[in-house]
Amino acid sequence: MVRACARWAYAQGGGDAHARYLRLCADPASLGPGAVAGLAECGRREDAALLRPLLAHASAAVRARAVAGLRSLECAPPALVLPLLDDPSPAVVREATGALLPHAAALPAGELARRLAPDRPTPVRRAAFRLLRARGGLDQLRAAVALLADEDPGLRGNAESAVQLRRWVHEVPQRNAEVGELLDACAHLFSDYVMASTRRRVGLPG
Repeated sequence: MVRACARWAYAQGGGDAHARYLRLCADPASLGPGAVAGLAECGRREDAALLRPLLAHASAAVRARAVAGLRSLECAPPALVLPLLDDPSPAVVREATGALLPHAAALPAGELARRLAPDRPTPVRRAAFRLLRARGGLDQLRAAVALLADEDPGLRGNAESAVQLRRWVHEVPQRNAEVGELLDACAHLFSDYVMASTRRRVGLPG
């Protein structure tokens, strides 16, 4: 809102806010996150070429706004954004996750699963699980069961919730041995009746 009001006032005096943002973003040494956000808010897709190099900017705030800006311009392809899940800044990781969520089904599940490893930073692990959960089906169930005994209480709680909501039931392969093993590993989260019912729904003996 502040930037929008400033752009309006600048225009009343004959200024061109878009041109101003372009000049600001062309000088990475003095660039602030507000200029990056403002450029994206002007809504010109061709400006994505100026935002992409800012994904490697020294400032985490600038990197985060660059991701958000590319997303708002619909110029944030998964191949470009996926490596940013490993950014040292939690803010960048959050923005990258938001940009990747609409493409979760097309992301490489193996790369996401590797980011669940205990030695990875917590923001990275949470982002990976959020994306795997969005994929649904067997990928969601595998990831959730893998985290049921995790030391991070937040991840552990999210994993339990993902299992107990059972949204994966209609998406996992029927009569699948791995699904049976995963259900055995999370049996403590269900009553005997619910577990038996769940096993029957996925084509396994109750």
